[in-house]
Amino acid sequence: MRLPLSQSNRDHAGESGFALVLVIWGLGLISLIAITVMTAERFRILATANLIVSARAEALAEAGVNLVRVELISAMGGGSASGFRFATNGAPLVCAMPGGALAALAVEDEGGKADLNTASPKLMSALLRGFGAGLDESDRLAAAIAEFSRTSRNAVLDDVVFAAYATEGRAYGPKKAPFESVLELDQVIGMRPDLLRAILPYVTVYSRKPGVDPRVAAPALLAALAGDEPARVARLEGGEGGADIAVLPPELLSPSTSRSFLVRAEIRMPAGGSFVQEAIIELAAGEPPDVVREWRRGGTRFAARLDAAARRPGGENGWQPC
Repeated sequence: MRLPLSQSNRDHAGESGFALVLVIWGLGLISLIAITVMTAERFRILATANLIVSARAEALAEAGVNLVRVELISAMGGGSASGFRFATNGAPLVCAMPGGALAALAVEDEGGKADLNTASPKLMSALLRGFGAGLDESDRLAAAIAEFSRTSRNAVLDDVVFAAYATEGRAYGPKKAPFESVLELDQVIGMRPDLLRAILPYVTVYSRKPGVDPRVAAPALLAALAGDEPARVARLEGGEGGADIAVLPPELLSPSTSRSFLVRAEIRMPAGGSFVQEAIIELAAGEPPDVVREWRRGGTRFAARLDAAARRPGGENGWQPC
């Protein structure tokens, strides 16, 4: 027969149960703190690892640019490009970098692009249409680009233009001085972000020519100037082959001086990280043999090509070293 607990025994049992609950709660809290600390440490380690990978990719991209610079100086400085490994219309050369990374190295002769300061409105309008601007929009934007860099001539007309910028909520008007960088295009009234991204690879401020040199122009640009549909122009971006040069109006063409080049190094790390470095190089007659006009981080253009290259039989080790 089970005897009933006395009051003191019942109190003792209650205290023991409460103490057990406190112990379990305390152990749970300690476990939660431990898991939180371990998770935070894990994320810290991952973040540090990502920073290391990013720094390595950036260093390799800079090395890729400098490698091309050396070859560019050697080939072009001697007056002959016969031994130069790179096409100067932006077609990439895929090669292996140290540590299992892959690189897409490319050279673009700035003479194969439309110069924002010297290109005719007709050329700029054709370029804009080829990359997706409507007929009226392309003419309006071409005029706005010319107006942006044109020096002041008439105070009344300048006031009208500045008022148009103010109406769009801009605290500034046209620069009224030459473009110093293609990135200034985002300040031009009416320029859409998507259109800006599309045309940036095909414009320059360094050719100083009214037209483009079809021998070194990118296929997509040639197709745009030839009046091809934007869908076909988009398919040619980063590709080879292009428009029939014979159909391009002569007034859109100018021979390049082959002195200014954009050098591009796009790096793909083994784990999938990437970095893109660009530099505008202008060859000089004396010492130093070249001048870096711009040094900037670029956007990915050859990611699909590098990913496909990494998946091919033999992997990254199957590619020739850069």
